Amino acid sequence: MNRILQIGSVVLLVVGVSYGRNQEPNDSSQPSKPAPAKAAPAKGGVPKQQPIPKGAARLVNPASIAARLFRMSPEEREHALEKLPSEQARENARRLLNWFDNLPKEQQDNQLRRLDHFAQLTPEKRAEVRGLIVEANHLLPRRSMAVRQALFRLQQMTAEQREATLRRPAFQAQFSAEEFRIITGLADAWMGPEQ
Repeated sequence: MNRILQIGSVVLLVVGVSYGRNQEPNDSSQPSKPAPAKAAPAKGGVPKQQPIPKGAARLVNPASIAARLFRMSPEEREHALEKLPSEQARENARRLLNWFDNLPKEQQDNQLRRLDHFAQLTPEKRAEVRGLIVEANHLLPRRSMAVRQALFRLQQMTAEQREATLRRPAFQAQFSAEEFRIITGLADAWMGPEQ
C-alpha cells in the first residue's frame, strides 16, 4: 500500500511540475522578489490588488514527494531523491525544490503551513484537495493562471476578508462554475488556518 502511495505521489508530482514548467518560465538566474506588503483595504473593505511575485501563485500538491522534502537538509533531500523510481521524477522533484528554495522566507512559511494543515485533514478531504489541484492544473492555461492568482490573493486576506470576497458577486462573475468550485474548495482546505 505504501509503495502505491509513493508511486501515486510521484505521478502527481510529475504532472504538477511538468504543467508548471509549461506555464511559468524557469529563470533561476533572476532572484526572487520579496513579497509585497499586504494591501490596505480600499473603500468597502476590498484589498487593493498587488502584483503577484513570480512563481508565488503556483499550486503545489501537498502530498507530493518533493513537498515532503521542503524541510530537509540538502543531504537528506539527495538521499531521498536517489530513491525515486526514475531520472525524470528526480529532475522534476529537484525543480520543485529549487522553486521552493528561491521563494522569500514568508512564502516558504506559507507553503510549509499548507503542508502541516494538509497533514491534519481527513483522508477524504486530502483526496479532495489533491483532485482540485489536478483540476486547476488541467484548466486552459489562462484560466489556470487566473485561478492560481485568485487563490494567492485570497491567501493574503484574513479569514473574514476571504469569506466576504468569495461571496461577492463581482468576484464570482470572473470565474466559470467549475473554476469557482475549485477556488472555494481550495480557499480553506489548501490555504490552511490563519496564524
